[in-house]
Amino acid sequence: MIVVRGPSDETGFSDSLARSLGAKLVGVEHKLFPDGESYVRIPADLGGETVIIVQPAHYPQDKHLLELMLLADAARGAGASTVVGVAPYLAYTRQDKVFRPGEPVSIRAVLRALHAAGVEVLVTVEPHSRSELEHFPGKALGVGVMRYMASQLAPGLRDPLVLSPDLGGVGRAREFAEALGADFDYLEKRRDRVTGEVSVRPKTLDASGREVVIVDDIISTGGTMALAAKLLLEQGAKRVVAVCVHALLVGEAYAKLKSAGIEDVVAANTLPVPPGVEQIDVAPPVAEALREALGSG
Repeated sequence: MIVVRGPSDETGFSDSLARSLGAKLVGVEHKLFPDGESYVRIPADLGGETVIIVQPAHYPQDKHLLELMLLADAARGAGASTVVGVAPYLAYTRQDKVFRPGEPVSIRAVLRALHAAGVEVLVTVEPHSRSELEHFPGKALGVGVMRYMASQLAPGLRDPLVLSPDLGGVGRAREFAEALGADFDYLEKRRDRVTGEVSVRPKTLDASGREVVIVDDIISTGGTMALAAKLLLEQGAKRVVAVCVHALLVGEAYAKLKSAGIEDVVAANTLPVPPGVEQIDVAPPVAEALREALGSG
């Protein structure tokens, strides 16, 4: 079994995964040609090996996805017995259906392309929706890490109230809260019919005097999370912590969260993050899922 560190892995995910699996770790030779085309090479004997390629697909996502395809093709061509693609963060998952006529189902196109390039088993962390992975023609694993992240954060939390930013993410909040033995709820957005003012508050529970942990799968621009934190603090919350799996934090998102009063921003190590964001290594539960899927103990 060989773990290949793709060019986009800057968080040490592949190193941790290799340690957890007891596998050999190999780096990749990569460069851009003068015209912008990507070149990759795996400098190892891959014949008969299970080759696990770790390549997060964050920005520039198109380049990183293409590199994953090239690496899969290289592994197949070099005689790998099985090619596993591990994209801890997988781009295009939010375009999982046709919203307007004439649009593609982007994640379907991406998954089909990865399989055609040679990825036989695809692994990602905390997918936006489990159903999106059904488009992959091979075996696909969506590894949930909310319970694991909660267990890692538990020592620093005191009787927290766990909140989802909306009803759609309440399942993640439930998993996180159950791992802590804590209360959970979701945030409900309300608009005053007279003034038009928008307010956000927990649907059923009171955040006053509570330590609040807002959990989500992705923080992109940070607007929703920042608004929620600001209003929760105004309503008497003692402390607000933001926890997500994939911290995209586009532009000034991190500064926006901090200026809203969020004390700590915590994310998984699925992609690089700005300074100040605490990262939790989620390679161990991915290794456990891979061992089970590959039948290696």
